[in-house]
Amino acid sequence: MFYYELHMHSLEGSSCGKSNIHEMIRCYAAAGFQGAVITNHFARGSTAIDRSLPWEDFVKGYAQAYWEGLKTAKELDFDLLFGVEEAWGKGKEFLAYGFEPEFLLERPQLYRASLETWSRELRSAGGFLAFAHPFRDRYYITDPQEMPPVELADGVEVYNRGNAQEENWKAEKIFGAKDLICIAGSDAHRNDVTQPWGIALPYRVRTSAQMAQALKNKDFSLHIPGYQAENGCTQADAGV
Repeated sequence: MFYYELHMHSLEGSSCGKSNIHEMIRCYAAAGFQGAVITNHFARGSTAIDRSLPWEDFVKGYAQAYWEGLKTAKELDFDLLFGVEEAWGKGKEFLAYGFEPEFLLERPQLYRASLETWSRELRSAGGFLAFAHPFRDRYYITDPQEMPPVELADGVEVYNRGNAQEENWKAEKIFGAKDLICIAGSDAHRNDVTQPWGIALPYRVRTSAQMAQALKNKDFSLHIPGYQAENGCTQADAGV
């Protein structure tokens, strides 16, 4: 099996990031992962990029962590993929997969765009949208219990390693039986993750588009080592 992280930050793109992209890649490679999606915070979130920049410069600054990371990824035979974490509503966030930076460069309408706009643009390009940590309770989230508009998404990050256990339990209870694709991620911000969460695939994915397709096809199992499901069961791979 090949293990992939779906939710990873770095200091180059996220103001809350603590380790650079090279350190993050080496951390995941050491943990036995084949790849990771770099999902730094975008324009409406905790981005490290100057929002006053022209769109092209903003996107290029945002994508720099990905482009720089590809060098280390190649050295380690690691699959680094591109993605986005963006805010919507009042402190809620979503994850976007399945495209390269050019997708953003061609769509200046995505600057501080609505969730509906992101959903439409991603679907037109074959991308994948998942609500991140849907019931996370933090000071910046006005209504942590708000139900996201699931009709706009392809999946939900039911299992987030940075969440409180009860927050994951609620997501598992509500979304586990719905017709949505449940994913997992570490939400890592520094290179100290020894047992990352993510997915296990029976094959490698070398592009962001391939990852989106693998998620849509449900070709994966969940990789959430150490997680204790509320009801004693979950569709998880115990992993390494």
